[in-house]
Amino acid sequence: MKKFFVLLTVAALFVACGDESSSSAPDPIGEISSSSNEEFGSSSSVAEKNSSSSVSGMNSSSSVVESSSSSAILFKQCEEGDTVISEMGLNVFYYRCHDNEWVLDSTVNVVKPKVYPNMDSVFNPAVTYGSFKDPRDGKVYKTVQYYMEVQSGNTTVIDSFTVMTQNLNYADTIIDSTTTVFDDSKVEKRCYNDDPWYCDNYFGGLYTWSEALGLPKVCDSVGVADNSKCNVKLGDDAKVQGVCPEGWHVMNETEWKHFALPRGIDASYTMLSRAVWENEKKTNSSGMSLLPNGDENPSNGLATFWLPEEKADDGLGAIIVNISSSLIISPTYKKGALPVRCVMDEGDTFIQ
Repeated sequence: MKKFFVLLTVAALFVACGDESSSSAPDPIGEISSSSNEEFGSSSSVAEKNSSSSVSGMNSSSSVVESSSSSAILFKQCEEGDTVISEMGLNVFYYRCHDNEWVLDSTVNVVKPKVYPNMDSVFNPAVTYGSFKDPRDGKVYKTVQYYMEVQSGNTTVIDSFTVMTQNLNYADTIIDSTTTVFDDSKVEKRCYNDDPWYCDNYFGGLYTWSEALGLPKVCDSVGVADNSKCNVKLGDDAKVQGVCPEGWHVMNETEWKHFALPRGIDASYTMLSRAVWENEKKTNSSGMSLLPNGDENPSNGLATFWLPEEKADDGLGAIIVNISSSLIISPTYKKGALPVRCVMDEGDTFIQ
């Protein structure tokens, strides 16, 4: 019968496959190289025996070897009863020796410990923050006041509003990314990666477009003018309470632009938190403390938020604000889930 060999490092060359003087299991047999895994995969015996005995049937003294690229590869013949566990990436491969050939028993996905970003520098210690306690659940949010004097002829106009410097994190219940049935009687949020840690550590809740604006789920698939259930006034300066607390509204396009644009060419960098972002230009001098969260991916380099607007052509589109090195207003579909920022109605000079 044809023999199948395991590739080994030089260090394992002189290690015996088993102790002939006893019935004990074989000694560890060294590292299996990445090239040897390719040979395993190309063997017809492996392909035919993928569904053989389960992990629970493995020899309790199986050797654990981690795949690596080895500079010196030698061969070692296996003996009946030998077992090997090989780690590669996020998978663990269980092999056993049968008829002097290495046979793949099973593959198990490795669940590695979660690694979270350091959030110590989310806020700017040089900024004086206010605070607001949401009476619905007792959560406390830091706030900042936008304040700017604009000279119009002989008249000085003051633009002002107060905004939460944290993404809203309110809900009656948490749903996950597989949810297809929604409850319009409850406020539902998702968390990035379906992990509540992100919701509770400043990334806030992720809401569907309709949920963010306090509308029934049907409004994600029809224009607000096409269904009486979607009764809301939208626009670039609209004041829609939506998921925000009473006395607050979803930050609109006009407010976003006023906060960012007067601050210079790299205006948006003044709004980015010093945590999580990799770009060195972030300053967070405004105190807004924006985190990357667009499209539910904290590493994609954008902070993206729903706006109380609708793409007019078919009613299926929404308008969002994207912020990184600049502030961009753009259309998208009413799908997925995004965070919102809330602005206080009282003292808002943009309220019509």
